[in-house]
Amino acid sequence: MDAQQNLTVKQKAMVEAHCHGIDEFLVKFKESQKLEAVTFIDDRNILGMIYHLKTGDAKSAILKYLVSYDEIFEIFTLVWKSRVKANISTFLNSQTLWTFSYSISNLTDCSEELCYAFGEKGLLTLLFRDLKTGTLGDRHISYALTIIYNCCWKVSENRVICREFVDTLQECSQSKNPEIQADAFLALSYIVDKSEVHKISLNEPCLKFLLLTLKSAMSEPGRRFHGYSTFEVLQGLNQLAINDCNKLLIVKLGGIDVLERILMEEGSSNEEKRWAARGIWQLAFKEENKVKIHQRTTLLNALEKIKETTEDCDIKDACSGALFVINDVLDIDDEFKGHIPICRDGGHSSVKNEVSSGHVEGHIMISYQHASQERMLEVKCHLEESGYNVWMDVDKMKGDILDSMAKAVQRASVVLVCMSHKFKESQHCRTEATYAYTLKKDIIPLMLQDKFTPEDWLGALMGMKKYYPMFSDDLMRQCLPDLVSELSDRGKREKLDLVVPSDDEVTGASNPTSHAQRQRDGTAEDDVDCSGGNKDDKPTGNGDEGNSRSQTTVDLGKWDEKKAGEWLRSYGIDTSKDSFKKVDGTRLKQIKKLLNLAPEFCLKSLKDELGLCLWDVLALVDALEKL
Repeated sequence: MDAQQNLTVKQKAMVEAHCHGIDEFLVKFKESQKLEAVTFIDDRNILGMIYHLKTGDAKSAILKYLVSYDEIFEIFTLVWKSRVKANISTFLNSQTLWTFSYSISNLTDCSEELCYAFGEKGLLTLLFRDLKTGTLGDRHISYALTIIYNCCWKVSENRVICREFVDTLQECSQSKNPEIQADAFLALSYIVDKSEVHKISLNEPCLKFLLLTLKSAMSEPGRRFHGYSTFEVLQGLNQLAINDCNKLLIVKLGGIDVLERILMEEGSSNEEKRWAARGIWQLAFKEENKVKIHQRTTLLNALEKIKETTEDCDIKDACSGALFVINDVLDIDDEFKGHIPICRDGGHSSVKNEVSSGHVEGHIMISYQHASQERMLEVKCHLEESGYNVWMDVDKMKGDILDSMAKAVQRASVVLVCMSHKFKESQHCRTEATYAYTLKKDIIPLMLQDKFTPEDWLGALMGMKKYYPMFSDDLMRQCLPDLVSELSDRGKREKLDLVVPSDDEVTGASNPTSHAQRQRDGTAEDDVDCSGGNKDDKPTGNGDEGNSRSQTTVDLGKWDEKKAGEWLRSYGIDTSKDSFKKVDGTRLKQIKKLLNLAPEFCLKSLKDELGLCLWDVLALVDALEKL
């Protein structure tokens, strides 16, 4: 098996032994296709043995082998149908079937492949349809929900399947059994649309169950309790805390105490600390919570210490985000919206002071979620060609991401907020947008997703502002002139000729001094393309035909895929890959712009998306520079 290539001799022997056990377990069922034939050899529960193996490459290899057998899913289907019909006890080997059933449930907690197969083979739909009848007892409901929750948590593709059964999960969330409620709410938290967050409003018994489970798991050697790991409960609470009522309830029932303990305990893993810090960050978006968190010196010191000492970038980012929101961001749609952000030293926000102390304001900042990056790079290029100074975090982020973002907001004349579901869901995007609101920056909304309606915090931020739809190429082309008209002189480069920002690398701005020098040299801004060269530059040399390829003036917009392919091959670039079939002159022009705007991102995309080797990348860059 390919999965065994990196295993030690001892691990390979263990894998082979367990795979042999799987074969033995299935052999009689393969022959008869009847449940009566399902038995554990020598009373050894091979599935339970696999579950209790230490997580690692060997266990993954065994689970992949298990999932490769269709018979496993055939047995599961027969067992489940028998359980639902309440006739499983008629089999002599009913205990074996119960054991098999619960072992499969446990294994969905540690195998993405198994969870994916449950969705692909229609087993999630099978479970939901029986849940929907409303005739199952708590034992069967709890069993089904455990599998459904694990499959939603681990495999995003399964969430699409489960979207059809949101109402069924909602009904389960109203059960009197806290464990059933918990699994239903956790599953819902991964599949509901963010405009439906009211559907994951927790009640006290359910949240108390989750917090007790979390504390109990923290006290266990394996960091697991009642089938839940510390990590998954933390991640689940983060999902549930998207609902503002849940934010308040989590704090009310002592959730901050648990998160603080995880951050401070030496036994906590990096993964646990990251989600604990993200939890504090999420909870702090409610001003009422923020006030309480701000009074907890021990917690704030723990976040500061971890931020300064950890080498894990994700943990550092989570701690930075939490501290930034606690100290500097004013909630938008809260009853406290008239308050000034509090600061740990009792004064005003430290980052706000940088603006009030005379720092330069002047660029257009683009606040977007990564999925919108390609379109926003086009907007950025258009604005720069129109004479604007534009900040975008493609490859300008140096050092602390939150600090770079804060400086970018502080120095912005206007912030373009790129609205979409993913933007609304992102903690980073919410932090960025609400900080712009806190500093009373001019905000212009851009709509990046068709039929998206901004609600909750994003709806409050946008209010009645006019937005520009840019979720298609045609709409973007139509709206850009109007956007430029609304921006007017705000963020124009000419305004920055008077002063020099203290940190150009952080703001991502074009160098104002260089621009002023071009003005004095008599080179008008309109004569400069986005690559920094003059539009009217002519090839240098003696004019011989041999030098004509040093720089060529062509209309790329007229090149079709065939012409573009011929040109690429003339520079020795291999265009045989399928990824080149859509490359025409317009695409080449876009690549050239992207190469100048965001070289690191562009080079990575050429390798990852087009599948170019290093030499082809270098050849393409050289060729584009000569156009």
